[in-house]
Amino acid sequence: MYASQANVEGSIYAEMHRIRASAMRHNEPAGVATALLYQSGWFAQWKEGPRDALLRIMDRVETDPRHHSMRIVHSSRGPRILDGPWSMAVVQCNEPSADIAKRVDQLKSELDRGIQYSPQTVWRRLSTPMRHPGAAQQAQPDAFQRVMVCAAEGMASFYLVHWLGRHHGEEVVHRRFAGAYDLDVGTDYVDFAQDERVLRLIAMARHGLALPLTRAFLPDYSHVVLLLSGDRERDLSLAQRVAQACAGLATPPALLGVAPDAGGHNEMFALARRCGLIYLGTHCNIADEARTWQAIEPLLAEWRHDVDSGWPVVPLRA
Repeated sequence: MYASQANVEGSIYAEMHRIRASAMRHNEPAGVATALLYQSGWFAQWKEGPRDALLRIMDRVETDPRHHSMRIVHSSRGPRILDGPWSMAVVQCNEPSADIAKRVDQLKSELDRGIQYSPQTVWRRLSTPMRHPGAAQQAQPDAFQRVMVCAAEGMASFYLVHWLGRHHGEEVVHRRFAGAYDLDVGTDYVDFAQDERVLRLIAMARHGLALPLTRAFLPDYSHVVLLLSGDRERDLSLAQRVAQACAGLATPPALLGVAPDAGGHNEMFALARRCGLIYLGTHCNIADEARTWQAIEPLLAEWRHDVDSGWPVVPLRA
C-alpha cells in the first residue's frame, strides 16, 4: 500500500475512471487486485498479487505523472483480501491535505520501525479525518465499533446517518465507490461518541454490497442493519445480497433487521439461519429516524470485541 500526492487537473472522477481502464488492461492479466482511494489531494492505493508482478507494476506506477512523492505505508505477504480486480473510492470531506500528510508520515515512520497493522487498518487510518471522534483509535477495536446500514427501498439508511450527524453535531463524510465494471454507488458515514465507545454508522447503497472493497471490510462490522420495507420481495432481495456478501467470511457481522411489524422477521431469520448468520430483529416505523435509532441502539450495544493481532512484516523488496 502506498500514498502519494495527486497531480491531476480537471475532474478527479474522470481521471480515476481512466486509471481504472489502464489497471484493468495491465493488472488483471497479472493477477493483481487494486483498491484506489482519492481524498483531499491524495491518492492511496492497495495492491495484492504475486510478488514479481507487484514489483513490476509498482516500478511503472512510481513514474506516473499523475502523482508524486510516493511513500510505501504497508508491505507484507499474507492472505488475499480483495476478491475482485478493482475497487475505487472518492471521499468528499473538508479535511485539509496537510492532515492526511501527517497520517502518511506516521504510518511510514511506523513501517520503518517494523510496526504495521492489517491493510484494512492502514486504509482506515489514511481515510479517517483527524478531527473525527476516535480517529486516533482506529487500531483499537475495543474502543471503535463499526455498523453498516442498508435499506431495502429508498434512502432510509442515508437519512438515518444524516439524522445522527445532526443529532451529535458531527460531519457526515460522503464517499463514492466503484468496482471493475460497476456504476458508482454512494456511501455516507458519521462517527460519534456512544457511551464508552466511538461508533461509526455507514450507510451503504444496495449495489455497493458486491464491491470487493466492501467485502474486504465486512469482518470489521459488528452488525449490518437491514431497514426493511414490508415488501416481501424487496426485503428478501436485500437479505440475500447481504448474505452473499458475507459468504465465506470467518467472522461475519450479525444481521439486525428493522421491520414495520414483528411478523416481518420470519423469512429473514430463516434465510440468515440457512447461511449461518446471526439475526436479531426489532420493529418500528423506519421513516422516523429518532425512533429507529432508539430501537436499534440497545441491540448494537452488545457487540463483539475483535482484536487486531497485527500483520506479518515481510517487505516485498527484501
